[in-house]
Amino acid sequence: MEDELRDPKNFLEYFLPRPLRLAFFGGSAASCLIASLITAVQLIQSPALELAEGTTARDLIVNIIGLATFTGLFIYDQKQAAVRVERRREIREAQIAFGDREVFVNDQGEKMSRLKEVNDDWIVRRLERWGKRDGMPFVGPDKGALLQQLVADKAPRLVVEVGTMAGYSALLMAQALPPGGRIVTFEKDLSWALAAKRFMWQASQGEKNQGVSSRVGDRVSVEWGDAREKLAGVLQRAGGPGCIDLLFLDGTPKEYLDYLRAAEPFLAPGALVVADNAGVFAQGGLKPYLEYVRGGSGGKYRSELIACKLEWRDDVDDGIEVSTWLGSGSGSGSGAAVEGSKAASGVA
Repeated sequence: MEDELRDPKNFLEYFLPRPLRLAFFGGSAASCLIASLITAVQLIQSPALELAEGTTARDLIVNIIGLATFTGLFIYDQKQAAVRVERRREIREAQIAFGDREVFVNDQGEKMSRLKEVNDDWIVRRLERWGKRDGMPFVGPDKGALLQQLVADKAPRLVVEVGTMAGYSALLMAQALPPGGRIVTFEKDLSWALAAKRFMWQASQGEKNQGVSSRVGDRVSVEWGDAREKLAGVLQRAGGPGCIDLLFLDGTPKEYLDYLRAAEPFLAPGALVVADNAGVFAQGGLKPYLEYVRGGSGGKYRSELIACKLEWRDDVDDGIEVSTWLGSGSGSGSGAAVEGSKAASGVA
């Protein structure tokens, strides 16, 4: 994965790597030098004859030009090698700072470094750097901690997520799942669905040789398609009515209510329904959804807002709406999950 550490930086360099280039430039320069010496000796021995014919003088000029050209290319490539070594050093230091590379002492007492295994933590860190740098609409580490606390408290057997994107929140929830727990996540954008599948596969590599039967990425199933259309069919196969213990909504805000209604037949008694961006979109796309879970459903839900900040923006207030499904039972245990999550986040 570390493309930045590869020597080739363009298409040509894959076919003519530096050792071969240096050998070619050095050999060509040496050949031009020898030819220049030979033609120079010929001119010295028979200057009148050689100048009259003109070929030796022309050959001497061509060989001198070739010698200068190949010598210059050889020196330039050597300098570029030094630049590349310095660039690698900078990358190693950045990777150590990011936590992607670890420093160790080998058997000979030499201080060295190596890339850490690509696993779920590695992928989460990479996605967080990407999200912070480009302002990607991932839930971010603060909301992610709240989400993980809800999952840990609820200990769901099945989590359903709508709005996978790169799979950041799915990975965080998968890390907090109890043994045997799993996540089904829906993404209607094909490019994001494929990206999430790739990240899930990478998140399962680090523990491959440790005999772990359920690696983090393996706990997540990424479904491509509109959840409003595909959710019922997928969940009928996944467990049928009453199989969802926690539903996380993070797709298109104006479609949240449609997602919820599609999922209601599959909510287990006391299931948690968690909706992201319930602060920033409270008076916009999420208004019908919030009205529904806060009383418009006829008492099917007990709901409250957990205040937090918008991802990557400490200056923008946001929140997640946590609703307990009461349609098929009291769900008394879920209130404790909400309180535990509020305590973990420092919310009064």
